[in-house]
Amino acid sequence: MFTIPVLDIKSDPLDVLLAVIGYRLSMLADSDDEAVQKLFADRNVTIELASTEADIARYFVFDNGSFNQYSGHAKAADLTINFKDSMTGVKLLTKGNLPAFMTAVQEGNLSIEGDYSLMMWFNKLAKHIVPAVPEECKPYLDKAKPYAYKAQNFANHWIGVAKHKLGK
Repeated sequence: MFTIPVLDIKSDPLDVLLAVIGYRLSMLADSDDEAVQKLFADRNVTIELASTEADIARYFVFDNGSFNQYSGHAKAADLTINFKDSMTGVKLLTKGNLPAFMTAVQEGNLSIEGDYSLMMWFNKLAKHIVPAVPEECKPYLDKAKPYAYKAQNFANHWIGVAKHKLGK
């Protein structure tokens, strides 16, 4: 694994995803959307997301309407979400499903420490992270989906071949 020094992002999929989420949250903090501003207002919390196995950690600081993200472990997080491994974190975060998080906790794939009410708040905020697709773009996306699936299958095939040839 390598780190992109200018951006302070490791090549691990979880760290890349967390950095992108952080970037999007910084955009939301600066937005004029009243619903988002209400979620950011009067919050002074630090949320850390990490994977011990992958040695990945990134924390988000919400400070009364402002937002910052940092690579590494927080000195004092109000909520810490620790994934079993990097891919578990990626799968759970991309689902955006709070019950999936609770199932992962029961299965031992995820541990949560701190103020559990922040999970509910962060889940409300997470609904704004992925912008809605405009209606006029949806037909184009529907046309592109079969090609994306074919490309994904093609890539998976060749990744498998490369792993086999490299013995990994």
